[in-house]
Amino acid sequence: SVRLPLGPETPSEMAEVYRAFNQMAEDIEQGGRERELMLAGVSHDLRTPLTRLRLSLELLPESEREMVEDMIRDIEDMDAILDQFLAFIRDGRDEPVEEGDLTDLVREVVAPFNQTREQVRMALQPVPAMPLRRVSMKRLLGNLIDNALNHGGGSVEVASYVAGESAAPYVVLSVLDRGQGIDPAEVDSIFNPFIRGDKARGGKGTGL
Repeated sequence: SVRLPLGPETPSEMAEVYRAFNQMAEDIEQGGRERELMLAGVSHDLRTPLTRLRLSLELLPESEREMVEDMIRDIEDMDAILDQFLAFIRDGRDEPVEEGDLTDLVREVVAPFNQTREQVRMALQPVPAMPLRRVSMKRLLGNLIDNALNHGGGSVEVASYVAGESAAPYVVLSVLDRGQGIDPAEVDSIFNPFIRGDKARGGKGTGL
């Protein structure tokens, strides 16, 4: 919260400017509070049908267990995404960083894309366990793959490998497609939330 001090010693020519600034700051904070309240309500309203859906899935016969478990994982991811969306609006990154297996994560994300036919090829070399924000990484990778399939003009490959010198190695995770690439004029903004490139193509605009 930022406010400019107003008092008897404030020069008269500055007092009006200070009051306008303070009012603007108050309006911004009030808008933020109202936005958080609205999104908290949306989050609650979305979780109710998700909970009902999960309960219904758990009542399905054992013969459908593999599909049910996949769908339950999707519901859990949706719950986590709601939490992250609220955290983003509140300008926080609350998802914990945990040691994870990147290869397992990639396989989990790619699996739904290859359920009916192989759309995404994997070229995964062994990589060490590393600190990950799991839900964020799944969203990032899934979004990139989805964009590549919709706009990449052909086959898609996900590759991971260790690069760099032995003294300073790093892990590379790539989503490769055959598309025309991003317009250089859009590179600076393309990673902002809810921004989409080349509006003429259409799409949901969920952003990278």
